[in-house]
Amino acid sequence: MVRFKNRYLLFEIIYSNTPLGWTSIPAATSTAKEVANLTDGPDQTPFGDTGRNQYRLPPLSNRDLVNAIKDSISENFGDYGAGLIGKHMILKYFSSHTNIGIFRVARDDMHVLWGALTFITVLNGNSCMIKVLHTAGTISHCQLMSIQYDRDRILFLRRLAERQKDNQAYHEFGSALKTSVATLSTMDM
Repeated sequence: MVRFKNRYLLFEIIYSNTPLGWTSIPAATSTAKEVANLTDGPDQTPFGDTGRNQYRLPPLSNRDLVNAIKDSISENFGDYGAGLIGKHMILKYFSSHTNIGIFRVARDDMHVLWGALTFITVLNGNSCMIKVLHTAGTISHCQLMSIQYDRDRILFLRRLAERQKDNQAYHEFGSALKTSVATLSTMDM
């Protein structure tokens, strides 16, 4: 019997119209200068409106994301790419709060999916870029990397809220961390 070899791609969607130009800001590598630059503006977070501003991240459903990727594959790789990826590409996880997701794809076709993700510049009319954070042979490694990435980002934002003496945001980020870890931990393997 033949075993199917899969790869899992952990990716993040970064919107260009977010007020602070949110990119990956791990807690371990943030400097005082970065924190000073972030605290100058109004309270805006990558998790959307915390009750004190008028900004929300654009809502994106799983179906919209998968359709955009299939369109990107057929546009950039033609019928061959669409046929190659068609049945083997599965969105295993996507969080619209953190804009992080995990795709499963056949090992030989991983680079086609990675290329299609890279070529996407617009989702639901919003300018964006998709960054692949990690690739792995098992979903558990992607889960661990995603939990670590979310934890670093959320802890950075919690420290930022603590410095601004914003108790509401501080507690919201604590619950967001618990929700993120719980969701990723219960994902079917």
